[in-house]
Amino acid sequence: MSKLTNIMEATFKGETMEVGLYLAMAKKAELEGRADIAMYLKQLAWEEAGHACEVATMLGKIGDTKANLEMMHQGETMATKEKADAARIAREEGNQEAATFFDAASRDENRHRSGLEGFLKSI
Repeated sequence: MSKLTNIMEATFKGETMEVGLYLAMAKKAELEGRADIAMYLKQLAWEEAGHACEVATMLGKIGDTKANLEMMHQGETMATKEKADAARIAREEGNQEAATFFDAASRDENRHRSGLEGFLKSI
């Protein structure tokens, strides 16, 4: 991998991480009654997502729509199982909060998988 490709991969990971962090910070700001700050943080998240989008495209991570749906369907299928497994482990370790989160996230991932599958059938 070239030096630039390494930089771009690190940039993609950093930008996507920042999206999650900014959204989590926005949620906290909303809970603290700071809608103004929350709105700004959400805007920053969208801008970071835009950066990630551009880098993903330059790195060749984006194909045609069918290939994109197939790739994400595979990922959502795997994520459904991984999150269900994480919920089981969390229960075994006595962390009900994490188990509840991972159960819900597994259901969300399965819903995402199902939606992508529906679109794949239409192509």
